[in-house]
Amino acid sequence: MEDHPQNKLIIAAIVALLVGAGGGYFIGVLQGKKAYVAEQAAAVEAEKKAAQEAIAEAANPFAETVNPFEEGYKNPFEGAVTNPFQQ
Repeated sequence: MEDHPQNKLIIAAIVALLVGAGGGYFIGVLQGKKAYVAEQAAAVEAEKKAAQEAIAEAANPFAETVNPFEEGYKNPFEGAVTNPFQQ
């Protein structure tokens, strides 16, 4: 077999394409993993924040306000017709 410059050029091009494809795949996988890890970390932080808010809401004794006059004001002396101090 004779060494032609064309054969070396074709082999070099094939090797360059394989190296480029392998490198692109490797970089793509790394970026995909980084994006996935970042997404998972954000989800964990959101869950932590939601849990902390739920705990804080449950522990707040002033979360429910009770209004004693909600049903309306009731006069305690409304039914009194006599004065107990009057003789």
